[in-house]
Amino acid sequence: MISINFVIDKIAFEMTNFDKRKLTEILLYILNKTKGLDYYHVFKVIYFANISYLAKYGFPMVSDEFCALPDGPVPSVLYNCIKGDPQCDKELQAMINSSISKGTDDAYYMLEANRQPDVEYLSKADIEALDKSICENVNLPYGELRAKSHGEEWKRAYAQQGRKVLDIIGMAKDGMASDDMIEYIKDNLLVEAALS
Repeated sequence: MISINFVIDKIAFEMTNFDKRKLTEILLYILNKTKGLDYYHVFKVIYFANISYLAKYGFPMVSDEFCALPDGPVPSVLYNCIKGDPQCDKELQAMINSSISKGTDDAYYMLEANRQPDVEYLSKADIEALDKSICENVNLPYGELRAKSHGEEWKRAYAQQGRKVLDIIGMAKDGMASDDMIEYIKDNLLVEAALS
């Protein structure tokens, strides 16, 4: 029998144009609801919304890859675009740069929306997960949010060599997915691997 971890490692990660647009609209949704926010809190709001969504529906809300950094998990493609990494996804970076404003000088980490989100890209379930995560995480101090984000899957990914990518099963478990939902996710990953 094929190991599910082998399957997860072999599934190619690629964001479609729709995935990038949805991620941009999620970012705008958060920034509009909060009237602007530092990117650390933005990333954690997205992370906790994503694992809650994953545990409830069996697939992630966003198509970004989450990596374990010292201060917790981040959506890596979005993170690279916001920090201006030269190797970042240029299409997503252009979408973000035309939609948000970044702070300057001492407030370089602050983000503000330049427009309202296009909610046609967000489902009712997306909005529900985002609202819950905003409510639970936006006002947490840095230290509490950092501790909260260091779940079992973050610990596993952070301890590994090379790229410290969180896997979907571990994130679902951290999101409190039931055993039946974990099996459902594993089955879907096997089907996805067979079709790719």
